[in-house]
Amino acid sequence: MLRAAVAITVALALVASHWQAYTLGAEKAQAAWDTQKLDVARQTLRLIEARDRASQELQDAATAQRRAKNAQIASLDADLAAALSRLSDRADRPSGADLPQAASTGAGERCTGAELYRADAEFLSREAARAERLVGELAECQAAYDRAVRALN
Repeated sequence: MLRAAVAITVALALVASHWQAYTLGAEKAQAAWDTQKLDVARQTLRLIEARDRASQELQDAATAQRRAKNAQIASLDADLAAALSRLSDRADRPSGADLPQAASTGAGERCTGAELYRADAEFLSREAARAERLVGELAECQAAYDRAVRALN
């Protein structure tokens, strides 16, 4: 009976020590897990902040580019208005009765831009201004694309 009591006491001591080791190990594992989760959360926060900064920088650059393009378009519109104003004293295109019989492809009368009729000169001035607007918008798109590529790399 004494042996049985000693065996039970030893068994209880072993169970208690193993239970304590198991409990302490679980607490250490939980603490390590919590620390790792906290580190991941901090890294995520840093990445989100970096993303937000990069996004704001891209937006600011796009806004500045848009303002520059709008200023260029306003300048083009002013130049077009001035050019159209200067063209108002040009002669109108003659009516159908005043035109030559047929246009030839050979050597004939030619004119320079200064000799164009008012309607033709106004048309060409408007087309040139439209083309310049498109060039400005293309430059804005290309700049935005380049900024986005640089931000992603």
